[in-house]
Amino acid sequence: MNRPLIRTLARRYRGHLLGFAAGVLVGVMFADWLRGIVTVLFVLLVLLALYWVWVYFDKLKKQ
Repeated sequence: MNRPLIRTLARRYRGHLLGFAAGVLVGVMFADWLRGIVTVLFVLLVLLALYWVWVYFDKLKKQ
């Protein structure tokens, strides 16, 4: 009645393992391209955060 541990884990976490393997495969295939996109998104988010802080403090100053 007691199944082997590896078979139980594989059956329970099959979707997670497949998702992880697909992520690793995509990461290896498109590493440079993805790194560029992530860098651009990070820079845009930092600029957006700086703009938000600037607008916030500008509104505080006008009160």
